Amino acid sequence: TTRRYWKTYAGASPIFSDTMSTIQRLKKAGFRLGMVSDSDGTPGMKMKRIRRQPFRKFLETIVVAGEDTRNVKPSRRPFTLVAEQLGLQPRNCVYIGDNPNTDIQGAKGVGMMTIIVKRRGPKGGHPDYLARSLSDVARLLIR
Repeated sequence: TTRRYWKTYAGASPIFSDTMSTIQRLKKAGFRLGMVSDSDGTPGMKMKRIRRQPFRKFLETIVVAGEDTRNVKPSRRPFTLVAEQLGLQPRNCVYIGDNPNTDIQGAKGVGMMTIIVKRRGPKGGHPDYLARSLSDVARLLIR
């Protein structure tokens, strides 16, 4: 079943080696952090997976698009909702994503600055900045 698949996958979802150090650097530099992620299709499962991650404690808010909002990315609502929950205007936010078709299109659509971390996946989306890793993101944002 789908639930069994996600339950198994949730325990085996490794993060990239530079995830924690980058998040810690951004927090130390004063950035407020939130997350927008699409639903897995099984209500509650995506949030359960995120809660198991060590970076969870650094996030002020998490929006699961398709659960917290009616539509998934690139719909504009998940992006405006995360900004609202942080008490920020979208134009004062930087969205870091890895999918140009969903992340970049949606975030740019509400006026966020965008950075794509290009490890793999489709091209396009016209991000404001291109990074090869999360460490590159920290170097771009912290000066």
